[in-house]
Amino acid sequence: MNLKNKVIVITGSTRGFGHAIAEAMLAVGARVIISGRKQADVDRVVAELNKPDQVSGLACDVSVAEDVYALARHAIQQFGQIDVWVNNAGITPTAGGILDFAPEVAEQTFKVNCVGTINGTQAALHYMKPARRGTIVSMYGRGSDLRAATPSGLYGATKAWITSFTRTMASEYADLGVQFIGFSPGMMFTDMLDVQEIVGEQIAGTMKNFPMALQALGNPPEVPARELVRLLETNEKPFVEYKLMRGLRLMKMMASFAWMGMNKKARPAAQEFKILPPFVAPVEDLTQD
Repeated sequence: MNLKNKVIVITGSTRGFGHAIAEAMLAVGARVIISGRKQADVDRVVAELNKPDQVSGLACDVSVAEDVYALARHAIQQFGQIDVWVNNAGITPTAGGILDFAPEVAEQTFKVNCVGTINGTQAALHYMKPARRGTIVSMYGRGSDLRAATPSGLYGATKAWITSFTRTMASEYADLGVQFIGFSPGMMFTDMLDVQEIVGEQIAGTMKNFPMALQALGNPPEVPARELVRLLETNEKPFVEYKLMRGLRLMKMMASFAWMGMNKKARPAAQEFKILPPFVAPVEDLTQD
């Protein structure tokens, strides 16, 4: 795909990885729709990008279907088409044991990460089906491989769901002409990994290695953003799952992590985390006399 003049809708693109994707798309001549939960943030980013012929934006809470459909309509009204839809918007609670979070935290995480992905895919396909072309990108991450995702187990569970959803979409719509991409960007230096506190004691020991893992395995978001652009430009398969952390790149990162484990001078400074009380189920204790 030649991305010049293609229309790319990116949810959650006022900051972090989504913003990096927007900049990478603009660099190759694409037209971009910015979105975020607050219109003021959207307007600020559109103004900062300073490309009025290539950029527009609309506030959108991806967990609200009507917001997402409005975003799709906005893309059509502004640029006449949708070529690529990137389901990037997502949230992660702070680190903690998977059952240490209150149910409302779990509900909101699944609404944004999972229901948001459904909403975006439905909105995009509404316009892609008649044209029998287009690409839908959904974000994989820690947990997508169904391995334990401690210390971010709640987030990881949503990513496992997104993997299953994306594979199902690719199977059910294999003859549609629309490409489906599951993209795993790896660890990135964004505010999603700026962990200052943890919930409960369950994963306190695991967090001791967090600064070292982030330094060894993390990338600036611009790195996976450029890789996503390259993938969109070169991929011809109807369905692909792509991991940034693989092959020689992964070997180098793991070697760096191992080196820090053996060499104290190479390690980042230890980090202290504020420990928040875990959720306690409000049920009557019948085990006491």
